[in-house]
Amino acid sequence: MIPPQDELIAVIRQMNPWWRGAQITDLPTWRRAAFRELFSWILNPPTHRALLLNGARQIGKTTLLLQAIEALLEEKIPPANIVYVTFDHPLLKLLTPDEFLKIWRQIETAVPGVEYVFFDEIQYIPNWQVWLKHQTDFEKHRRITATGSATPLNTELQESGVGRWHTINLATLSFFEYTTLKNIRIPELPG
Repeated sequence: MIPPQDELIAVIRQMNPWWRGAQITDLPTWRRAAFRELFSWILNPPTHRALLLNGARQIGKTTLLLQAIEALLEEKIPPANIVYVTFDHPLLKLLTPDEFLKIWRQIETAVPGVEYVFFDEIQYIPNWQVWLKHQTDFEKHRRITATGSATPLNTELQESGVGRWHTINLATLSFFEYTTLKNIRIPELPG
């Protein structure tokens, strides 16, 4: 059963504050080392593939997506062409990706140019691999970036994603990232 349309729209609008000119709140300014590869792939992919950010829970995947969205907005990408959704939301779990995209376009009219789609927790979408495969094959105007938790994605990546998506495996903070985040000066080591 699909929830009432007005409830879905309210949830989706809340997840996409840039549509109304608002900032993303509580977003750290510090960026993980993986941000560079992630944003480079989103902005100028070397080939038409989706991008998967894979890793354990609570290591910063969602933060990286939101930082990428913020960076796209700084690059003057039209806000209406950027959409974010997390499929672990109780109401949104009931939608297919196509139903979600249809609601998005009812809320925000497309502007000519590339569409940037960010799906958080894609493993909650049944048969997400098949859907993603068809998107990369037939929707060339769309750049899709998705996250998923390590165990579900690793087992499901066995399906034919080769050539359809690029995966960035995100680990816990490295020692260098930790020292940078905490603004700790690393002493010179004897050579």
